[in-house]
Amino acid sequence: MGAIMLSVRELVCRVYCGVLVVIWILAPYGILQRVDVFAVTWMPELALDRMVPVCLGGVWVYFSYCFLLVLVGLGVEKRLFVHYLYAIGWVAAVSHAVFLFFPTGVMRSEVDVGGAPVLYRVLVFLDLPRNALPSLHASLSVLAGMAVHFSVVYGGWVKFFVWLWVGGIFWSTMALRQHVVLDLLAGGVLAVVVWFVVGRSGELRHHGV
Repeated sequence: MGAIMLSVRELVCRVYCGVLVVIWILAPYGILQRVDVFAVTWMPELALDRMVPVCLGGVWVYFSYCFLLVLVGLGVEKRLFVHYLYAIGWVAAVSHAVFLFFPTGVMRSEVDVGGAPVLYRVLVFLDLPRNALPSLHASLSVLAGMAVHFSVVYGGWVKFFVWLWVGGIFWSTMALRQHVVLDLLAGGVLAVVVWFVVGRSGELRHHGV
């Protein structure tokens, strides 16, 4: 089955909702990077983290998660779009609360920032090594994967590709030393829990889905 076709009104509505969600995520995230209410806890590396070598070329995969979130938001049916939107909102709210009361960070000591590609230098300029656990990259990517997974629009190969993309995003966060495996596990678990909690709540019924 192919992708859904959106009317101009539906497209504008989804873009508008997407802009609001971006503000909901990035405004508190940016503030919490630079305001430490409590002492920052530096996340420990596990054996799995050390098995993933630094690969600055992964910055392209890292940023591709923005395209994944947008494509899924524009490509799934209405009931899943609303579910996806609510889930993102709640994941962001929970994550920001954790970032405020239990701030965490990841060391980038292995990375030679001076000799890094320009896009990576832009990343480290914009994104300080804070707000590590739970990983928003992990949780939002998993939500995108789940939205496609439960869609009746897309077949198995598309779903497989999307989950492969999510796996690549997980790898890129570790290869760039943006996150450690504990951050990713926390983000993934949070996404799954929120997805099913939202699905069983009454919020979606207000939208006729």
